[in-house]
Amino acid sequence: MPIPPTVVSLGLAGGQGKSTVALMLGRYLGRLGIPVLFVDCDPQSSLTSFLGVQVQPDTPTLLEVLTQPEEKTKILDAIASVPDVKLGDRTINNTNLFLIPSDDGLESANYKLASSGLSLFILRNRLQPIVSNFGVAIVDPPPERSHLAQTSLGAGDRWVIPAESNVKGVQSLLRTMELIKEFKTALPYGELLGVVPFRARWTGRHPTNATKTSIDTIRQLVGSELMLPHILESDVFKNAINQRVAPTDLGQPNLEYAIHVLAQRLKPALPEEYAKLIPSKPV
Repeated sequence: MPIPPTVVSLGLAGGQGKSTVALMLGRYLGRLGIPVLFVDCDPQSSLTSFLGVQVQPDTPTLLEVLTQPEEKTKILDAIASVPDVKLGDRTINNTNLFLIPSDDGLESANYKLASSGLSLFILRNRLQPIVSNFGVAIVDPPPERSHLAQTSLGAGDRWVIPAESNVKGVQSLLRTMELIKEFKTALPYGELLGVVPFRARWTGRHPTNATKTSIDTIRQLVGSELMLPHILESDVFKNAINQRVAPTDLGQPNLEYAIHVLAQRLKPALPEEYAKLIPSKPV
């Protein structure tokens, strides 16, 4: 049986949709019955907050996983279940979602990683023994060039780059692609699934000129084969994140089309028992 893939949502600037794509992909897969392990590798702890996981005193977080040996901190002890969510009179079941959380103390892990000389592989080495307990792992790194970002990159065998549909997004994409290029020879197992234009703005049935220009530029930079559908700028995503659900739970499954296509790209890497759960058409 193949080892389940580890997907990393990469972006070297804030506001690119990195955490949103990681969160929505995990929720989409979990809804299909695929067990998902999230790894919050960002000291801002956005993913931990979005998933509603409360870090408990005396419970290890990713900081201890990265800085302490397995015999001192067992990685399984750091995995928390994602709580179910009440949405009106419904309960959104999160049985398939799990998280290795972070808090602001994770920032100090950069010093330990910097001194190790092998920071690129530390997170991968810690995850490999336990990732087979899940269908996929999804890592959310910080939006910066740091040792935490590097160990996140090295943990992944599948990468996705969200980039805002504007000038800042194009610049972030260029920097992120440079990071991948810099380390690619050390990571021959890594594969870029694609680029997701984020916060695309439309007026009526047409994209704004700024959105169209940015998406055309992204396509020229990465090629049509790596282009994924865009994610619209919509308050539905903000509401979904605030309520700890997905757009589908709010009656807007069409807003998850880009996530469905991303899941299709990921499907060949999944163990067969989970790959067959991904539908050929959006649900």
